[in-house]
Amino acid sequence: MSFFYNATPFLIVAVLIIGEVYCRDASSLTRADNLRLPPWDVKNATQWPALGRPSNPSWFSVRPMTRQRPSTNNFNTGTRRQEPQIPQSTNEVTDDELRNFAETLLTKDVNNAAKYVTINLQGKTTSGSSRDAAPLPLLSIDKEAFKIASIDKTLRLHDNYIVESNMNEYSSPQEKNEENSLLDTILTTPVMQETRNFLMRTNRIGRDPNEFKNILREIWFEMYARGGGKIGSSGFEHVFLAEIKKNQVSGLHNWLYFEQEERNNQANYLGYMKKIDLGDKGAILKYHFTFHGIDKPVGSMFIGTSPEFEMALYSTCFLLRADRVCPLKLNGSRFVIRTFTYRYRGKNMIGSAFPDI
Repeated sequence: MSFFYNATPFLIVAVLIIGEVYCRDASSLTRADNLRLPPWDVKNATQWPALGRPSNPSWFSVRPMTRQRPSTNNFNTGTRRQEPQIPQSTNEVTDDELRNFAETLLTKDVNNAAKYVTINLQGKTTSGSSRDAAPLPLLSIDKEAFKIASIDKTLRLHDNYIVESNMNEYSSPQEKNEENSLLDTILTTPVMQETRNFLMRTNRIGRDPNEFKNILREIWFEMYARGGGKIGSSGFEHVFLAEIKKNQVSGLHNWLYFEQEERNNQANYLGYMKKIDLGDKGAILKYHFTFHGIDKPVGSMFIGTSPEFEMALYSTCFLLRADRVCPLKLNGSRFVIRTFTYRYRGKNMIGSAFPDI
């Protein structure tokens, strides 16, 4: 009898534990029954987004269910966690804040090279025209421009890439060093310092300076595949150089690369559609051209602005308004920048970025 009284507390605890386990299992079974699936099936993870369930069930079994943030483009090829994770802003930045930021940034563009650039617009054209309205080159650049540190560092990267995006590319240690050297150079400029401060004020990044550099390295320089399994593309290559895939030209939104290819008879300017004047700081141009003999009906780029200025605007719009219109203002003229996400192996990189006027 004394044994029964001594064992009673243990029996009560055992009953409570069994009851709790049963309730949990019953709850799981109820949810699973609603889905006509067993509770252990990974398809029963109702919190997974439309991107699909994880490809590896063991990944799901050792981690709690979390809601992934799907990309808005059509190039999603993976659902692994992002490393490093880019923090999310808690407050939406207003259109006026973006416009004021852009105007401030232009005043801080100390490496602006517009004074060294001659623009020869020639004739107007349309995207559908087959007539060459501009028999002469668009740009002429004084060699003094190439002595500007950030421009020099950018030009050194031009021979690191293969123009065909369906070919595998490998970044050598020297090429990685050149990328790092460009980042180190531009991060010391007033333009990038202002950009970092703006992103900190808007809660988009933390105060660690290495965090900003790592984000720039990831969104611009990490390589990815644009289909076909060939890792041969990056945000930097697409925007600051150009790519050819299936006999179509994409990218080429940088005046330094366009002038180089024009000088090498690889790019042919056919005329312009619209121009926004940035005073003594350069211009924004919408134009028609061919590249490697392939027609690109509409292109757009800044002219005369520094590499850090363009990267700062594109990066800010990508971090704050990716896959949406990013309204800006320069020299009193309003326009927008469009950035598009390329999601690859769980990371969001820049797929494209350009001014739209």
